[in-house]
Amino acid sequence: MKINENIPVPALPCAAVGLVPQRPPMLVIERLVKRDRLANFSLVEATAPTEGFFVGQDGAVLPEYFIELVAQAMAAVNSFDGLVDGEKPGRGLLVGIENFSWPGRGEAGQKLRVEIVKNFDFGPVSVMAGTVFNKRGELLAGGEIKAWEEK
Repeated sequence: MKINENIPVPALPCAAVGLVPQRPPMLVIERLVKRDRLANFSLVEATAPTEGFFVGQDGAVLPEYFIELVAQAMAAVNSFDGLVDGEKPGRGLLVGIENFSWPGRGEAGQKLRVEIVKNFDFGPVSVMAGTVFNKRGELLAGGEIKAWEEK
């Protein structure tokens, strides 16, 4: 599908590599699976790392990983929306984190589901709530992310 002749819009599900600037080992999401702009809902998939700076000595995924996971999911959604609107992806910055909590324990290698709801969009600022679930549907983490994006 193409909205603008020069900017292709990927079909869903689509790889995160085409939507966010991060690359391994900082690329923590795998793909954008669903985007419903009417409901402001998106679904992103990831696999928790098995090694590296996001994994603690006890094998659990560090809390910081979940913040980055939600932030990258948000970036993928914003980038996808931009492509649908005929725009090239912009550069973004994480500018705020609110009400983040970690009720579950993230294990290395777990398959994860990130649900994103866009709460607010005003010019270059977006506010999204993100929740992270494991394969069994247990809530591992969630909170609100604020980002500024240069178009």
